[in-house]
Amino acid sequence: MKITVVSHEIPYPANRGARIDIWRRIKAFVSLGVEIQLISWFKESPNPEDITEMQKYCQKVNLIQFKTNLSSLAYRAIDLLSYPLEVTSRIIRGEDYNNLLNDTRDFQPDVIWLDGIHGGNIAAKLSEVLQVPLITRSHNIEHLYYRRLLASTIGFKSKLKRYLSVAHLEKYEKDLLKKSLLFYDISADDFKYWEKEGFSNVRYLPPLIESTQESISPKNISPKNISQENSQETNISPEYDVVFLGALYVDNNIAGVIWFLTQVVPIILNALPNTKFLIAGLNPVDKIKQLCESQPGVDLSINPPSSLAVYNSGRVLINPVLKGSGVSIKSVEMLLLGKPIVSTPQGISGLPPQAKQLFTVADSAQTFAKEIIQLLSTNPNLKVDKQLLESLFGYQVVEKILMEIKSFI
Repeated sequence: MKITVVSHEIPYPANRGARIDIWRRIKAFVSLGVEIQLISWFKESPNPEDITEMQKYCQKVNLIQFKTNLSSLAYRAIDLLSYPLEVTSRIIRGEDYNNLLNDTRDFQPDVIWLDGIHGGNIAAKLSEVLQVPLITRSHNIEHLYYRRLLASTIGFKSKLKRYLSVAHLEKYEKDLLKKSLLFYDISADDFKYWEKEGFSNVRYLPPLIESTQESISPKNISPKNISQENSQETNISPEYDVVFLGALYVDNNIAGVIWFLTQVVPIILNALPNTKFLIAGLNPVDKIKQLCESQPGVDLSINPPSSLAVYNSGRVLINPVLKGSGVSIKSVEMLLLGKPIVSTPQGISGLPPQAKQLFTVADSAQTFAKEIIQLLSTNPNLKVDKQLLESLFGYQVVEKILMEIKSFI
């Protein structure tokens, strides 16, 4: 089977939620004998070694740079009359489109797999011209997610950008999902939403797990790799009491970390003055840097190379996000560590019930702090059934959807 994956952003390096979700699925496809063409967009040129890594799994890699010249900006201004902002930056025309079409025709895909709806314009065109079924992976209910972002955005320029993201988005999203032979939602909760909206082609596809951050080559990747332990890192003695890891430039993570540092940490320090905290993640905004510097007992790790090492450095792991959509990839990641996890209700939103019960859930600063204090005092381990995790988030989930797709085409 051949699949052309149209990804709204480059999936490698897989250093944050959406990229992790896309990249692991590509590796799962390859492990199950699928040949992949990857079509994706980039702002800054990827490193040669990152391109090489993508080429290990993908027979054909088509990377498209976002354009910012006068001609492209003029086209985007016109496209904004019909499309939301993030879609207009991914519309391809002229020679670029013809070259991409020819490359895809030469690849002869059985399916166009759209990963993230913002690349849907080109994915739908390829599907129509080549007469190949379109299948979409939904990461959020995007029109609801962007409306919430618009409501919470401050400042005229930021507000205008969010407004342009919301404009036409609901119609675009629903039209795209109707065109799709099938679409797979990351969230069990969002899946129910689309069912209520009358979509009979919606399916549930959770994010995947891997218990090792070591690179798995196409030759040795298999479902069995999921349950392997990275003994070099899992035996590290925890340096911190409480650890958070996430992209520190993303709105919901920023708000959650600020809430944790300003509302929760003082309560914990009042009870346990020597508690050590680690906030780790990509590209932290200035507000996060300032709070970490001013708060006693808090260290900041910027762009850590290994998420596994970060998680293993803590006794208690946390997900303090207060708002969001889809599924928090970091919540699924943390389940593999066998450590207690404290999360807000939003942090476990969209997960299946069997997974939700593995978290300690707190919905206020007082209860969040109380649960962490209790866990630090008792130092329990999280008892996780690895077979349960594999049944929920393992590669066999992808194997099932491939069988379903084959039955449709």
